[in-house]
Amino acid sequence: MEPSVRYLKCSASPTSGANVAKCEKRGISACSKCRLVRYCSKQCQEAHWSSHKKDCRHPYNRPDWKPTWVSENREPAFAGSDTPQTHFRTHWAPEYLWGNTPAVDCLQLERNEGIFESVDRDFNLCFAASGDIRNLVMTVNGLPDDYQGRCKILLNDRSDHVTVRNILILYALLRDGPSPELAAETALHLMYSAALRSSDSSELRHCINAVYGDVMSVFVQSPAFSSIIRMNLGGMRRKSFPIRGVGTLSIEQAASNLFGEALTKLQASHNLQDSRKAMHDVMLSPERVDYRDRYLSGLKPSHRLSFLRFRESGVLIPFADADLGTFQEPNQLLFTASGKWVSMDSANPLFSWNVNEVVKSGQAHGLDNADIYGCLFVHVKAQFLEFARRVEKLHIDIHVSQLDARVASGLLQKGEMNPTLFGINPKFDRIETSNIADYAGIPSVLQDWSPVLNRGNKNAVVLVYLMNWVMKQPGASYSMMGPMATTNMKDLMERTSSMLDVDLRALIFKANMRRDPAFNNVLYNIDVFLDNHKHLQDYLTSIETNHIAELCKLQLRTRNRICSKRFGVPLGARPNALPSVTKTEFYNIYMVGGCEPGVRFLEFGLSLNTTI
Repeated sequence: MEPSVRYLKCSASPTSGANVAKCEKRGISACSKCRLVRYCSKQCQEAHWSSHKKDCRHPYNRPDWKPTWVSENREPAFAGSDTPQTHFRTHWAPEYLWGNTPAVDCLQLERNEGIFESVDRDFNLCFAASGDIRNLVMTVNGLPDDYQGRCKILLNDRSDHVTVRNILILYALLRDGPSPELAAETALHLMYSAALRSSDSSELRHCINAVYGDVMSVFVQSPAFSSIIRMNLGGMRRKSFPIRGVGTLSIEQAASNLFGEALTKLQASHNLQDSRKAMHDVMLSPERVDYRDRYLSGLKPSHRLSFLRFRESGVLIPFADADLGTFQEPNQLLFTASGKWVSMDSANPLFSWNVNEVVKSGQAHGLDNADIYGCLFVHVKAQFLEFARRVEKLHIDIHVSQLDARVASGLLQKGEMNPTLFGINPKFDRIETSNIADYAGIPSVLQDWSPVLNRGNKNAVVLVYLMNWVMKQPGASYSMMGPMATTNMKDLMERTSSMLDVDLRALIFKANMRRDPAFNNVLYNIDVFLDNHKHLQDYLTSIETNHIAELCKLQLRTRNRICSKRFGVPLGARPNALPSVTKTEFYNIYMVGGCEPGVRFLEFGLSLNTTI
C-alpha cells in the first residue's frame, strides 16, 4: 500500500461532506482567501465551495478576530492565578509526550569532531531523560551520509508512558517489513495523531504483540504475574529486537513498571466518539479558552484555522488532503486505559520542531506556509524517513531504558547497563540531560554524569538546559526586575512591538490596554531581547556551578557548539548575545513555535587541563 497523503492533490473530494466525486488530479491553485486548499480547476473549486466555505469563512480566518475575553469585555484568566489543575482537578495527571523545545542534533559534527574525520569514528550517545524521540532522530540524521563507524545510543526516560510509547514508535519505524516511507508515516501518526487509519492501528497491534505480547499474555492468565517476573533477571525485563540493517533495538524496563497503566491501556478498547470527546475535554476545554486565545492572538488567520483543524480532528495531516474519514480508530498511545486524554492542554507538536525548517520542508513539497500543520507533517515524515533509512544502511544500535536518570547513571558506572552493548566501562561522547537540572540541580547532574563522559574525546560534552532559572533569580526576567523595569521597559517594548508590527504609541492610549491582545503579546515576549546574561552568571554562581564543574574536571563552554545558548541567536555566538532575527523568524520561533525567552542551553565540556 502506498502512503495515503499526496501533498498537491486536488482538494475537491467527498471527504469533507461535499457532494462531488473524489478528484485525483494535482491541486494547482490555492484558495485566495485562506490558501489552505488547492484545486486542479475552477470547476472543482466551485463544486467544493459548499464544503470549504465553513472553514474559509470561519471567524479564525478573519484578520479582525478577537479573543473571547475581549468580546466578553472581561479580564483574561491568565491575568490571575488560574492553572490547568483548577479545571481538571486531581483526575488530570498529564504526561509530557511532546517536547516543548525544538529538536536538536546533539552531534553537530561540523563544529566539533568534523564531518570527514567522523566517517570511521565510533560514537556513544546518551539521552538521559529523552522525552520523545525527536532529538534521537535529529542526531542520527546528523551522521555523515557515508558513515562507516558504529553508533551506540542509550535512550532513557523515567516515565512508563513515555518509554512504552517510544519503544513502540521506534519498533514501528525500524522493524523489517513495511517500507521505510510507510513506516515513517505510521510512526508519525502514532506519535502525534489521536485517531489512526486501520493500517496504522493494525501496525500498532502488531508492534504491541511483538514487544509486549509475552508479558501481556502472562498478565492476563495469572495474577501471580508480578512474582514470576520479579524472580527473573532481578525484576528487570530485557529484550532485543532485529531491525533493518545490522543494528539492534533493545529494551530494559523494571518489572514493576509493567503492571500498571502503561500496558493496561494497550489492551483497552475505545470508540472514536468517546475518545474524541475526551481529547476535546482537554484540548478544547471551554475553561481554558483564554490560554488558547492568547496563543491564537499572535497567529496569522490561516495558522489559527490550521490549529483549529488539528485540535478538532486530532490528526496531523495537511489541511488540503485531510481525508479524515479514514482515521477512525483511537490511538491507544494517547489515551489512558479508562479513555482519558493524556497530555496537557498546552501541548503542541509545533513546539517540538524548528518552525523555520518546518516551513521550508512544506514549501519544498509544494505546501503553502498557511498550512502550518501540513508543513509539520511533511517535515516530521521526512525526518523519520531519513532516520529509518540511515538505521537501515548504517550500524546503529539503540537501547531504550526506563529508569530514573540518577539510577541509570549509577548502573552505567557499575557496568550493569546492557554491558553486551556498552561494555563494563561505558563512556559517552554526548550526554543530553534535558532539563533535569531544573529539578535536581546542575551540580547533581554533573556529578552523576561526568564519570561516564568520554575523556578520550576533546569534543565530548554534557548538555544541560534550564527553563525555570528565571523564576529563581531576581532581575532575570522583566516581571522580576523591580525598579529597573521602568528603566528598561521602553527599549524592550519598542523592540518587541516592532517585531510584532504593533503600533506601540496607539496601544498605550487605548482604554483597557491590559486586555488588548496586542499588548499581551508584547508583554509575553518582552524577555526575548532582555540582556540577562549577568543574572544567569549570578544564578550559576549561587549554586556553585563552576566549583562543581571543576571538581568533575569539566568547564562551562563560553561559546556553545551544539545548541545556541538562547533562542534566536546563532550557534557559537558570544555569551551575552541577544537575538538578531527577522520579523518572520521572530514569528516562527516565538509566536508559532512557542519558544520561551528564558530558556538557556549550557554545554559542559572537558576542562582545559584534562589529559586526553
